[in-house]
Amino acid sequence: MAKKHLKRLYAPKDWMLSKLTGVFAPRPRAGPHKLRECMTLMIIIRNRLKYALNANEAQMILRQGLVCVDGKPRKDTKYPVGFMDVVEIPKTGDRFRVLYDVKGRFALVKVSEAEGNVKLLKVENVYTSTGRIPVAVTHDGHRIRYPDPRTHRGDTLVYNMKEKKVTDLIKTGNGKVVMVTGGANRGRIGEIMSIERHPGAFDIARLKDAAGHEFATRASNIFVVGKDMQSIPVTLPKQQGLRINVIQEREEKLIAAEARKTSAGSRYTQATTIRLLLLVVVVLYV
Repeated sequence: MAKKHLKRLYAPKDWMLSKLTGVFAPRPRAGPHKLRECMTLMIIIRNRLKYALNANEAQMILRQGLVCVDGKPRKDTKYPVGFMDVVEIPKTGDRFRVLYDVKGRFALVKVSEAEGNVKLLKVENVYTSTGRIPVAVTHDGHRIRYPDPRTHRGDTLVYNMKEKKVTDLIKTGNGKVVMVTGGANRGRIGEIMSIERHPGAFDIARLKDAAGHEFATRASNIFVVGKDMQSIPVTLPKQQGLRINVIQEREEKLIAAEARKTSAGSRYTQATTIRLLLLVVVVLYV
């Protein structure tokens, strides 16, 4: 018998749900993404974008067909939205692409209308269908008939959702820019230095980020996003896939807190000055 419920304690950590605001979490339905590699539309509308205060309001918004995923209206609150999907709210004109931040959590990156029609698809398999028709299967369930003959597993297709066709092919290889989509380095972006083959075990990809730090992950965890850092067709998250250590992160937080404190102090001084001037004007007028 199929499972239909999900406790919050066992929900994926990258959903960032509070443990104290309920017992259950919205369990994603079967769809284009795995359960632990997606978020439901309810979480996006209610918890991330704050368009709704509770589940009932989110349900009302979705049932009116006001939210589209990859250009199609989705009315199911439990519809799974995963990596590289584009969530669009036509009524407000907002579009967001689902990516990972450097801590491995889902991030909604705001994109333009033109970029909202572009989606990167990772090729998971290539096979020959009935009638000797070549078919490429992508990470989100797309099946592309008659792909480029050079297409192989691990490559990335640049897909135009408006025209329903592939506009470019990005091959996997040394020098290509990738985003890690699994493991301890999920969300980091780097350039492929080499890919080590280990028959009978996992192939290992050696990467180097923009700061020159080298790290490794399984080859199955990499998602090619561009031929080089200047030709990435999608907008990246704020950190640009560059992870910093705990000490640097602490220093940045302290600097930001000090800046907020200074800004608040200057605003308080300005408000006090204005009140004193008004008091002087009133006294002179009287």
